[in-house]
Amino acid sequence: MKAKLSALPTLALSLALLSPAALAQAPAASARPTPAPDPEPLVVAASLRVVGATIDGERIAELSGLAWDADAQRLYAISDRGVLFRFAVTLGANGQLEVEPLAASRLAPPPGSSSVDAEGLALTRAADGIRGNSELLVATEGEPRVIRYTLSGEALETLALPGGLDDPERFRRSNAMLEAVALHPEHGLLVAAEAPLEGEAAGHHRVVAAGRSWSFPSYAARNARLKGMDVMHDGRLLVLERAEAGKGKGKTMVVVLREVDLAACTAQAVCPVRDLAVLDRPDEADNFEGLTALGDGRVMIVSDDRGKSGRGTSFTVLQRRNMPD
Repeated sequence: MKAKLSALPTLALSLALLSPAALAQAPAASARPTPAPDPEPLVVAASLRVVGATIDGERIAELSGLAWDADAQRLYAISDRGVLFRFAVTLGANGQLEVEPLAASRLAPPPGSSSVDAEGLALTRAADGIRGNSELLVATEGEPRVIRYTLSGEALETLALPGGLDDPERFRRSNAMLEAVALHPEHGLLVAAEAPLEGEAAGHHRVVAAGRSWSFPSYAARNARLKGMDVMHDGRLLVLERAEAGKGKGKTMVVVLREVDLAACTAQAVCPVRDLAVLDRPDEADNFEGLTALGDGRVMIVSDDRGKSGRGTSFTVLQRRNMPD
């Protein structure tokens, strides 16, 4: 049965907006990147936790990637298990968030594979004014590749990866391969691993396109990992990072939304980066792995429950601090 999942606005959440101290971790370069103009911070508008919900026999769980189809006003999500979900999303005037599951299906493995370890998701032609002409781009982790799919999950082809990233030896370990994929209006297909590539220094992330790449400092916390990315309307990159703070029983998860200005990189491709929002309280920081820009200054992130049935999946919408009424 299809049912709307809804939650009241999350009014009590606060976001710690950090100073640009993280920029100090940038790789050495002959000239420091020129900082982008201060972006408007993001604040939590609403959050919805879904526990035990199913659609078409598939449990809404282990979500790892999101993509928004602006033409059809539909949200697509993928899970680590290779399940494709489609949702309708409504954010009411009072901040109430509703997520309605519409359909679920298994992503068909490409020839030569038996399964799809899906991690990153992007949509082609998602905002060209034509409904139904989009395709899915799915980044996989166990074997580094980006697979092109129909909206129903039929595999069309495996794309050639830029920068030779279809070679598993480029990555430090098998569970730290491709994590994110996005489409840029100027640079085309963008891909990124969750950790520095083999042989590269720690403390930064690398985004790769055909013929070039960009580097930016990772968030200044332990075990910072890039978990998702999307392209905003002005061509800047929106990045989701997850890190750790504290130790032992006091260890907490830190979730950071950051903006990377690819156009402001130095000749050595070192890019300025700014923190838009930091979620670091136990009641707000979850195992977030997917994000997508919803337009109008709104962003959605989603958590991976790691297959733990009682934990639930969190859909959280953030928006510009000064959104018009």
